[in-house]
Amino acid sequence: MTDRSPALSFDFDALFGQTSAAMLLLEDNSRVLHVNAAAARLFRMTVGELTGQYWAGLDGQLNLFTWKKRLQELTRIGNFTYQTDLVTADELLRPVTVEMVRVGENWTLLTVSNDLADVIDEADLELLSDEGRVGFWMYNRVDEVLYLSGGLRRMLEVPTEEYTVDDVRRLQQHLLPDDWERARAGIKNLLAEAGAFNLLLHFEGSRGTQKFRLFAQSTGNPLHVTRLFGMLRQENTAQVVPNDQTISNELAVFSIDQAQEMIFWSRPDGTLQYANQVVADRLGFSKAQFVGMEIARFFPAFDDEARQEFWKELRAEKAFTAEFTLTGQQGQQVDISANVNYLRFGSEEFACSFCRDITSLNRQRRRQLLTEYTVDNSREMIVWSRPGGIFFFANKTFQQRTGYRWEEIAMMKTPDFFPHLTAEYLAGAWDQLRSGETLEAEIVMINKKGKKIPVQSRISYAKFDGEEFNCVYLRDLTKKKKRDAEMYLMHEALDTAADCILWLDAKHQIRYVNETLLGLISKTRLELYGKPHTIIFPLLPEENIVNQDSMSVTLRTVKREDRKLDLNCSVINASGKEYYMLVGRDITDIDGRQRELEAAYEEISGLKDRLEEDNINLREEYNVNYNVNNIITVSKKYQKVLNAIGQVADVDTTVLITGETGTGKELLARAIHQLSERADAPLIKVNCAALPENLIESELFGHEKGAFTGAVGRKRGRFEIAHQGTLFLDEVGELPLELQSKLLRVLQEDEFERLGGTETIKVDVRLVAATNRDLEEMVRKGSFRADLYYRLNVFPIHNMALRERPEDIPVLVEHFAKKFAKQQNKDIRKINNTDMKRLRKYHFPGNIRELENLVERAVVLSTSEVLTIPFDNKKGSGVVAEDEKFLTLEDMQRKHIIAALKRTSGRVTGPSGAGILLGMNDRTLVSRMRKLNIRKIDYLE
Repeated sequence: MTDRSPALSFDFDALFGQTSAAMLLLEDNSRVLHVNAAAARLFRMTVGELTGQYWAGLDGQLNLFTWKKRLQELTRIGNFTYQTDLVTADELLRPVTVEMVRVGENWTLLTVSNDLADVIDEADLELLSDEGRVGFWMYNRVDEVLYLSGGLRRMLEVPTEEYTVDDVRRLQQHLLPDDWERARAGIKNLLAEAGAFNLLLHFEGSRGTQKFRLFAQSTGNPLHVTRLFGMLRQENTAQVVPNDQTISNELAVFSIDQAQEMIFWSRPDGTLQYANQVVADRLGFSKAQFVGMEIARFFPAFDDEARQEFWKELRAEKAFTAEFTLTGQQGQQVDISANVNYLRFGSEEFACSFCRDITSLNRQRRRQLLTEYTVDNSREMIVWSRPGGIFFFANKTFQQRTGYRWEEIAMMKTPDFFPHLTAEYLAGAWDQLRSGETLEAEIVMINKKGKKIPVQSRISYAKFDGEEFNCVYLRDLTKKKKRDAEMYLMHEALDTAADCILWLDAKHQIRYVNETLLGLISKTRLELYGKPHTIIFPLLPEENIVNQDSMSVTLRTVKREDRKLDLNCSVINASGKEYYMLVGRDITDIDGRQRELEAAYEEISGLKDRLEEDNINLREEYNVNYNVNNIITVSKKYQKVLNAIGQVADVDTTVLITGETGTGKELLARAIHQLSERADAPLIKVNCAALPENLIESELFGHEKGAFTGAVGRKRGRFEIAHQGTLFLDEVGELPLELQSKLLRVLQEDEFERLGGTETIKVDVRLVAATNRDLEEMVRKGSFRADLYYRLNVFPIHNMALRERPEDIPVLVEHFAKKFAKQQNKDIRKINNTDMKRLRKYHFPGNIRELENLVERAVVLSTSEVLTIPFDNKKGSGVVAEDEKFLTLEDMQRKHIIAALKRTSGRVTGPSGAGILLGMNDRTLVSRMRKLNIRKIDYLE
């Protein structure tokens, strides 16, 4: 015993050695000074391990504060008894009774009694065992004590000597494997959480195969289970001598119950006749529950209609195979592959189903598909390669970034993309990877066009089925490098600016000072960072900064000269924080520079006016509240279109959107723009069919002053306005043939000249084109350039007609109804069901635009909460005659021009010519007639 006090009146070593009770001697800080062997066993520790511990940590319900309170009470009354839980060495809780006695000025003696029962009354259990042919058992988890009653030992033919937990495993050789696994899983669950279970066991002993019913129960404290107990009951108690028929029946039942497949017998009324043990295990029911159970209870899809269809097919086919999903008692989903057979005994019909659990297989399939989809659609480029630089796999992102198809990549080697990967370098890299290293570096990748792309690479090693692989993750750094360069240039611009620039945080503390201002005051950024603004501008009130005022302030320089600054204050919100920017221009010598400033102001004003004039159309379109949510759909088929938009949005690939008039091709173009990294730049729209032929070139590429009659000044074209943004060419098939070559050059070279100009202009524009024409047919006829078509058709997206996705009609009707009702201040709460059914059957040659017009007209005419949509029954049939032809825009133009020529007797120009009638410029009409192969001579009278 350590720290022995001479004040103690008796020998604790002698006392601890003589008693069998668990005893501990504690200091007033709860530290264990001395402990006997009985107490160490109680804690499942050695005496040495227990000595020096603190009682406040051993008592599961005690802390240092309550220990001090209890010590005060003990000092007052001399002894104290309470019940608690002790924390054993393996962190289990043992219920005990503790008696505390004060034995000195600074010592307390504890006597601890174990409240966890170890055994059950043997006499009572033996009586029950003999009368009921049952055996009892109990397991004390804290002490790892296992008790088996005598009757249980006799039933299981085990020795009568002490039986341990490890000995239980000997029973495995007497039980069927499935029975053993079910029992082991049940016990494991009881140890994890208090509960109960029972199951049937087949035991092979000296008396043959016997059936036993195992019952198990667990109890414990709020933290864990402390005891398991239960009984084993013999099921086949009657001593009957079996005959051959009995043995055959028993073997048949045994075989079906022990089969690995799930076996069902069901009747035409939808109830079960029989289900084997595997079904009970999978679905969580007992075999007895299955008898007479409605199949719909665990197969909700098996309603009356499905049941009748099932039996109709089974009676006709006699057998078939199908896959179903069952629902267990606890809501678990079980996927099965069922082989269903038809049987008939007299007038009784049965469906015998042999089912294989394919839940794991389906989960594995879905996981594999999800993995493949994730890898292919990763924003990172992912490549798997073998030694020697041979490609094993490259995801779609890598193929898109490099411009190669997989068939081409498979024939190439890694040095074709990464020139720095020499044979010597590759050998060293593979050695490093085999040693467990992960290689990371910034390298250069070469794409199909020979363009160098900076990438961040991360390479790891893997070995699968004896083969070695490199997994390479590549991230395109082009935009990051560009942003880094821009940030560097911005910092350089700020530091080299002639103005003094100061950034303050919300508390008006300094966060940035440019070099111009630092040079005047001869301070470093480190000296000023985090200091109040008054260290630079002592007389500048915070109120002027908050109010974003402009004022003149005086700055004392290092040479003790006063410089007068014209200071402008502004506030900016970034990442949820507020910052103030103070920009000061030195106006000390303002008299000498006044004229320069005025001239600069006039130039800036002129540029501002010109910019506002040139961009008026851009502002009108950009302020329209468009967003991706304007694409209204519930159609699964239309999800393929949206997926295509998501795949192509974040790359600069040219997109060609095809589809009929009114399908919403412009909405798709806007969605591509909004989802791209160009979303902050403008989306410029050009309708090629709405512009006169002689103005399209000027509209697209701009013109110089005097380029043609009426060109009174320079004008920027739509390509210049769309710089760093997206240009949407609607009805691109209407472009004149002579203009198509110039468009092709812009797409290939990113440069052009204005009409009437000689200066080559470089632009960065992402092009999205749309048409309702058949461009391939136009290429064959020679009215559209083949090279331009292939340049536009890099990533085609076909926008489906409304009749191809009729499931979207109800949601579109509801959307348009709400939209127009709000505009017209009407309350529309319901749509006429009959009208809705008629709309779903309608062909909609005008697609979504036609549907929108129908709903708008209906809302205008509506006088109640129920929207009635006036509709022509002849159109509503949705049937289009085979000989009825839907005219193209070109055919409609030809037909309309011919009608005008007939009305003017073949006259094209002049006050009574077809040009006036059609509202077209005479030259434009003549050009259009030449394009459409219309001769006026055919209509002269």
